[in-house]
Order: sequence, then C-alpha cells, then structure tokens
Amino acid sequence: MAVENSLERKRSWFPRASVNSLKIAGAILMTLYFFGAAVIQNGILQVNRYTPQQLNELLAGDSGAMLWAGIASLSEIIGMIGISIFAYLLAQGAEHTSNMWKYILSVLVFALISEVPYDLAIYGQVWNWESQNTLFSVFIALVCLWMMKYVEGRGAVSYVLSAVAAAGGCLWSILLHCKFGWGFVLISAALFLFRRNRVISLIAGLGASLVYLTAAMGFILISICTGERRVDENRLVKYGYYAYYPIMLLLLALVSFLMRR
Repeated sequence: MAVENSLERKRSWFPRASVNSLKIAGAILMTLYFFGAAVIQNGILQVNRYTPQQLNELLAGDSGAMLWAGIASLSEIIGMIGISIFAYLLAQGAEHTSNMWKYILSVLVFALISEVPYDLAIYGQVWNWESQNTLFSVFIALVCLWMMKYVEGRGAVSYVLSAVAAAGGCLWSILLHCKFGWGFVLISAALFLFRRNRVISLIAGLGASLVYLTAAMGFILISICTGERRVDENRLVKYGYYAYYPIMLLLLALVSFLMRR
C-alpha cells in the first residue's frame, strides 16, 4: 500500500496534458506558422513578387528584409511542432469517433471552405493551384485511417493493406500539392497503425515525424497526454476547432493585405 501511494504521488507531480490542451497548443502553433507565411512573407516581404534570384538579392542588400525573413523562418520552424500534434489528434479522433463518414465529411467541408482564405493568406489571390490548404491533407489522412480501420483484424495482411493505404494517401497528397501533405499522412498512419501499443505507436510516429525539421518536438506534449477529454464539450465547441482555421486565415489575409498597401 505504501509503495502504491508513493507511485501515485510521483504520478501527480509528473506533468500531464489533456486532449483539449493539445488542441489549444496545436492551434497556437498553427497560428504562429501561418503568421510567418502570410503576414511576413506575403505581407511585409511580398515574396510572391520576386523570382528566387531577385529575392536573394533583396535579402543580401537589405538588412531589414533579412531580419523579417529570419523572423518568418523562426515562426514557421516553431509552428511545425504542431504537425505531429494534429496527426496524433486525428489518429485519436479516428479511433474514438462513432461515425467515421460524418467525421470525414466534416473535414472535407471545412477543407473546401478554407481554400479561398488559404490562398488569400499565402498568395494574396482568391484562387491559386500551387498548393492546397492543410485540411485537405487531414482529409486524405483520415480516409487512409478509415481504410486501415476497415482492413484490421486480418493478421499480417492488415499491415500490408494498411501500408498500401498509407502509401496511396501520401501519393495523393503529393499529386494535389497539399500543405504538409505526405509527411502528415505518414505520421497519422504510423500513430494509428500501432495504436494498440502506445509506446510502439509513439516511437513509430516520432520516426515518421523526422521528415519535418521540428515536428518531433510535438511528441513531448503527446507523450504526457492522458487521453482525457471534456465530457461537456458541445457541438459548437467541437466545430469551433474546425472553424478557427479558415477564420484565422482570413484575419491573417486581411493583415497581409493591409501590409502590402
């Protein structure tokens, strides 16, 4: 009994995070990333107006521009930590959802809604085909997770089919030029495939996250996540997490527009 009480006291001192805490952390990191991409790169520096050579010449001859470029790079590097957090949240959502098709459809709807705000924020245009917004990567990853869930329970064949599904999702994200595309799909698939064993799942996800510079750091928060969720979370709060993305992009697009004037 004394040993159990001692272990319990140690656990109480160990930092823990709920699923909702991860959502908030992910939202902050995502905002930081797109602040650098939209406000600084598209707004202050207006990088889309220059060829790579012209941009290099600008940075070489303007210390102020070089400083802003450094700030933008730093914000994006820090923001990339959120990639693995969102991949983990997606894998958890796919595991616990009561209606997978409704989940997939919800993500697709918000991906379509977010495309114009994304193009305005990143390119200063209403429509641009160079890349698609992050929620299309989430949509593709979620379809892959559904396929992996559908084929599980068939022994070694399940792992082969899951690998095929993940590879297909990576390919589609590349073909569609989705933001954070194939890397996000890969991390989500790794976390989901081995989800029955938390340690192996985190190791696999951590390995997959190395395709990004700092995404592996997100596993510091993921590792202390208790899986605890708000039981009183209503539908408004649930969809508010999705709505935050296009609203945030619209606001950043507005700031970027004002900086270019």
